[in-house]
Amino acid sequence: MRGVLFIKQSDSITAVHMILLAMTAIGLNNHVFVISPLIDTSGRDAWLTVLLTLLPTILWIPLILYIHKKSNRQPLFVWLSNIIGPTLSKVLAILLMCYFIILTSVSLRETVTWTNITFLPTTPPIVLVIVFIFICWMLAGNNLRTISMLNVFLLFFITIFGFFVAIANIQHKQPSLLLPVLEHGYGRVFDGMIYQASGMSEMFFFLLLQHKIETPIRFRHYFIISLILTVLTLGPLVGAIIEFGPTEASIQRFPPYEEWGLVSIGRYIEHVDFLSIYQWLSGVFIRISLFLFMIKEFSVLNSKKRKSRSLLFSAAITIILTLLPITDHRFIALLRTFILPSTFWIFFSLSIFLCIIALIQVIAKRRSTNEL
Repeated sequence: MRGVLFIKQSDSITAVHMILLAMTAIGLNNHVFVISPLIDTSGRDAWLTVLLTLLPTILWIPLILYIHKKSNRQPLFVWLSNIIGPTLSKVLAILLMCYFIILTSVSLRETVTWTNITFLPTTPPIVLVIVFIFICWMLAGNNLRTISMLNVFLLFFITIFGFFVAIANIQHKQPSLLLPVLEHGYGRVFDGMIYQASGMSEMFFFLLLQHKIETPIRFRHYFIISLILTVLTLGPLVGAIIEFGPTEASIQRFPPYEEWGLVSIGRYIEHVDFLSIYQWLSGVFIRISLFLFMIKEFSVLNSKKRKSRSLLFSAAITIILTLLPITDHRFIALLRTFILPSTFWIFFSLSIFLCIIALIQVIAKRRSTNEL
């Protein structure tokens, strides 16, 4: 394998499974969480924002592949430990784990808010949070292959229902609402790119899991993921604009769910929005489980028992953060001004940092070879 270090593990997955995991775990962010901020910021030109974000994403992929190649597909923090030392490597791992807990809490908070708004308005949030985090904790305690296999099954129906709502709502779509293009100039288009970029930057996850992927990750794999994530954003985004108009869509809390409310088949079949419950809960189930799995995987604690305790502790912190007494208005502002932008900046900055580390390693090896 051209000198690439990889030992096949019982919980390893293929590159195809990696793409499918991205469709569900990262796709939920692109398909749901970033839609409202995108429309609110970029208006009817939000679809241009999504397409423009694809270009820098493609230019970013070689950076990720360079790190993947130079780290020889080792566990990322093991590779880092050999270069910058175990102490700094552990500090970096802990900081990253803390941010994963924040992302987990955000995903769970959005899910609980949507659940209370739509179909369980009188159920106490604490009940929903504990039940859901318990199920995700159980799945995260297994291996990556288990998560991947379950994802394949869930994603099949998520995709079918997605095509169903898109086709069923054709009668309500007015493409003319996408015009005029660039009504307010380029400024708003560029302002919204940070939200789409926050979702695209989550492809960094698979660099963290590179030691569990059986085959080397190629440019085509990340390119396919980029295209899929772009389409996953464009679908509900364009749908919301041409079905409700940019003004109405910008003030909706969850535009993709509102699109389900328009679905009707003939005169007698309607109110099929219960199918969206499956879509959302399946997506967030895989997303949170994958986050918790990565927290467990990169725990600085070595023994299996201690890793399990770390997973339980992370789940408990997630529950606390999710139930913090923050108003929904305040949470939305926090999501748009801090969490989504910082997601991009953290993963992009980390990729730059790791690339510099890889370059330093290459230079050091060349010098040692010349000295010999």
